[in-house]
Amino acid sequence: MTTDGEKPPVDREHAAHTSKTPENNAVFTTEKDAVFVATDNSTFATTDNNTVATTTNGNRKPFYGWGIVAAGFLLMATCYTVFVNCIPLFQTHIVRDLGITVGQFNTGVSLCTVVAVFASLAIGKLIDIWDVRILGTFTVLCAFVVLIGFSLATQLWHLYVLCILAGMIVVAGTRLLSSVIIANWFTLKRGLAVSIALSGSGVGGVVLSPITSMLITGFGWRSAFGTLAFVCLVLGLPLVLVFFRNHPSDKGLLPYGAGQVEQTHVDRSPDKPVSVALGWKVLKKSRAFWLMTAGFVMMGIDNGAIITNAVSNMTFVELHGTTVVTGGHDTLWAGNVWAFYLACVIVFKVLLGAIYDRWGMRTGTLIGTATSLAAAVALCFPVTDAGPILASLLFGFGTCMGTVAPPMMTVKEFGKKDLGTITGIVTAFEMFGAALGAVASGLLFDAYLSFVPAWIMVMVATVAMGTFLLVSIPAAKSLAEKRIAAGAPLLDAEGNEIAH
Repeated sequence: MTTDGEKPPVDREHAAHTSKTPENNAVFTTEKDAVFVATDNSTFATTDNNTVATTTNGNRKPFYGWGIVAAGFLLMATCYTVFVNCIPLFQTHIVRDLGITVGQFNTGVSLCTVVAVFASLAIGKLIDIWDVRILGTFTVLCAFVVLIGFSLATQLWHLYVLCILAGMIVVAGTRLLSSVIIANWFTLKRGLAVSIALSGSGVGGVVLSPITSMLITGFGWRSAFGTLAFVCLVLGLPLVLVFFRNHPSDKGLLPYGAGQVEQTHVDRSPDKPVSVALGWKVLKKSRAFWLMTAGFVMMGIDNGAIITNAVSNMTFVELHGTTVVTGGHDTLWAGNVWAFYLACVIVFKVLLGAIYDRWGMRTGTLIGTATSLAAAVALCFPVTDAGPILASLLFGFGTCMGTVAPPMMTVKEFGKKDLGTITGIVTAFEMFGAALGAVASGLLFDAYLSFVPAWIMVMVATVAMGTFLLVSIPAAKSLAEKRIAAGAPLLDAEGNEIAH
């Protein structure tokens, strides 16, 4: 790159003035296909692994996209975590104080999930056309209002309305915003960036779950909801307002590593970037897209079945006044094992993203499938100490196929055109699979008074997941080649069509 005080050397005699950014900054492409954006006081270059802005005062600025990663991390650690990991901690207290049943409480949680399925379709589309600062701010404010609403709820219908609002905006919006925006900002190290942001949910779970339990015990569940509302507002909102932008061009920049991956393949991944316009109009009729989507439905079934029942599998279940001993471990032991699982998720999300960057989709999918399958086998031995612990370790990696893999495989197989819309559709189908997995596993337990049939279902779904995802990879490659041969428009680094 350059030393401090120097600008990147742009040979104007051998550089073509190819375009301008929205800020009217000139974009130059040299004979070696290195891209520069020249502004009045700086030149942004993508000629090595570290895209930087070298200003006239000699200070190198970190790539702006890492600020978006930090904002996404905090959004996941607060708004997403509170509604996904912390809500179950309130179950016993809300059931007792509102005079409702466990089934009625769980119906509210199910409403949240079902609504999120359909909301993902709309939010994915909105990310493509609206300012993400508006969407991010609205998501955080909605989380704040809903949590305050929970603290004031006195009737069952209050609970249901608030769960619907949470699913419609918060649960659906946080994950999509974090993953889609970051995918737009990164070409190089995309997997690492996405996985760091999404790992916020794991960090938030480890930190906020015990804090929430202490707040409920010490001050009551209503005060705990109020406190969590302000946690989401204070920690979730500022970086969203400061850093969130839809595309690098909004800041006069290019995606991290733009041009390098295509020209020098410095990410070392075997996956060739998609340079042709596909988009939703093409993909909705594509075999490759529906194969990939079917794979993530199967992953959703895995997540829905295991996450819903893993703790009960270690302990016992109360059914119609009868105690069914499943694993026989005490609640404290099971809680510690579950905390170990959440800690594994933090590490393995980042690891899976790095695997996608370094070794590609095929390797990441094979490892994710193998660990999910092995976890299902380990879950069949809940009375042992080793079974639940090993399952937590293995599924700590496998479950990341449901969060890191959808945006990564979508952009790697089909490119950036309509990325928000397409990722929203994939996420909606995956959430639908999770709802199926939760319901089916419960019905199987009621029928057999054992979780083993549910784990067998998970094994079948896991094999199907791996098969569908692996077959979709060459199918997507073939689709891109056919589109190029047919003369379809090419894409620039941000996923915009290049005019012929």
